[in-house]
Amino acid sequence: MESVYFGTDGWRGIIGESFTYENVRRVGKALSQLAKKRGIEKKRVVIGYDYRFMSEFFARAVYDELTAAGIQAALNDRAIPTPALSFAGRGSDVAFGVMITASHNPHFYNGIKFKANYGGPVMPEFTQAVTRHLKNIKKASSHAPVYADKIPLYDFYTPYINSLKKYADFSILKKANIKVAIDSMCATGGNIFEELLRGTQIGRVSIRTERNPLFDYDLPEPAPPLLAPLAKLVRSEKCDVGLATDGDADRIGVVDASGRFVSLHYIMPLLYEYLAETRGWKGDAVRTTSTDNLFDEVCESFGARCHEVPVGFKNVCEVVLKEDILVGGEESGGVCFKNHIPERDGLLSGLLILEMIAARKMPLAKMVQAMGRRFHKVEYIRMDRVFEQAKLKDNLNTLLEKTPLKIGGSKVARVDTRDGIKFYLQNGCWMLMRVSDTEPKGRIYAGGPDIQDVRRTLKAGELLLFR
Repeated sequence: MESVYFGTDGWRGIIGESFTYENVRRVGKALSQLAKKRGIEKKRVVIGYDYRFMSEFFARAVYDELTAAGIQAALNDRAIPTPALSFAGRGSDVAFGVMITASHNPHFYNGIKFKANYGGPVMPEFTQAVTRHLKNIKKASSHAPVYADKIPLYDFYTPYINSLKKYADFSILKKANIKVAIDSMCATGGNIFEELLRGTQIGRVSIRTERNPLFDYDLPEPAPPLLAPLAKLVRSEKCDVGLATDGDADRIGVVDASGRFVSLHYIMPLLYEYLAETRGWKGDAVRTTSTDNLFDEVCESFGARCHEVPVGFKNVCEVVLKEDILVGGEESGGVCFKNHIPERDGLLSGLLILEMIAARKMPLAKMVQAMGRRFHKVEYIRMDRVFEQAKLKDNLNTLLEKTPLKIGGSKVARVDTRDGIKFYLQNGCWMLMRVSDTEPKGRIYAGGPDIQDVRRTLKAGELLLFR
């Protein structure tokens, strides 16, 4: 039997190999045992699913296992974004949430994310407890499944959409004389932006809004070069901005009016500045170590602090739950906001980007340039490569034991080992190298003020990690 492994963002597996009905039902059984052990079996478990292949059927399998054990489960009536499930899973009457999704992974993957009743990702102790129960479950329960037409369904979608409409300032959006291109990447974002913007003056053109479990034979990840179709649409339709959401719509990707990708290294501090100035909201920020310290400098200009945490949104969430945080997120597109849920939300991020462009009456590219002049410029490249995991870990351990004095021709100024290994160089560049714990991949993140220096740094990192 293929193993089930929970990493920083849940369990993901290849459909038909590790991600099977049997293993999904085993997870459901483990969840029911955990609920009873913790004395929360009388509380609801909310279940959602995305547009991936057979996601609705896997969601029903979890429902079957929970209800067979006497756990009250509530299944959504349609595919929904992950933040919609997190929004529905808030409250003392909820035990936890289960989301069937593999996020931005290839089409032949599916997965499961767990959500806590504060509206965000569970902490590691929850997944560790599930894993302990799972080890003792060799087979799922032998009971007849509940027929689909006998399952009572719930609407988690509408309350979530209403919350977005209340959060964004539609007095600005309704009068906005801008045009947006939307790319849902054949995934769960679907026509949601179109629905949210209906009744506004914002011009809208969309691609890949239909459900396609093959994701147009691409990855549903809003990152370059996967946003080339969106960039082309922005230029051909003369749009002010392009927005893309990932497989479960909890991440955002942005391109400006020229079709150039705008990284979250800029988007997060821009949104922080916008909310602080226009709404008068106060608070710190939190970013993962894979992001540039531009965010720190912007926060300092408001007398606030930017907390730095290891990669993984659960680490962002942990700080949000303890501190007064205005904006928190990671470079891969996941951002959360004060007075919402401690969860990545690609749709709310997109609405706020549109609101900011409309309110500032300034092109996004000019906002980026102005921030670069006031603080510092950020060029950024990320490399993900499928590689033997054991070899990656060996190479990373070698670097931890014997740190190079120079990388890409520049001296190493200092090293941070809170997550993998992050080098800070004297030329202003930085590079983070880490091994994914959800898939057999090595990741290198490189940033700095000069693109040529960043490229040299990344090339040097490639030779060190992938050897």
